[in-house]
Amino acid sequence: MSKRGPRCVLITYDEDGQQIQTCTVDRDAAAALRQRALVMPWSLEERSFSLDDEFARQLGGAVLLLLAIDQPELKQYVTVTQQSDSAPRE
Repeated sequence: MSKRGPRCVLITYDEDGQQIQTCTVDRDAAAALRQRALVMPWSLEERSFSLDDEFARQLGGAVLLLLAIDQPELKQYVTVTQQSDSAPRE
C-alpha cells in the first residue's frame, strides 16, 4: 500500500439527494481549484491552537452559509447564527 500525501476536505450539497457530502482529495489536486476560489484563512495562532467545540461551531456555520450563497434552495434550512453569544477568547 502506498502512502498518501496531505489531503483536503471538500464539502458539497447534493440538491437531488438533499444531502451534505464530504470527501477527501489530494491537496495537490485541489491547488488549481483554490486559485479560483474564495479562500477564508482561519489562524490557529489567533485561537491559541485550540480546535475546540466553539471553533467547530464557527467553521461548520461558515461552511453552511457559504454553501447557501450559490445554492439558495439550501438557505431555508440554515439556521446557524453568524456571531456567537459566548465570551470572547483571551
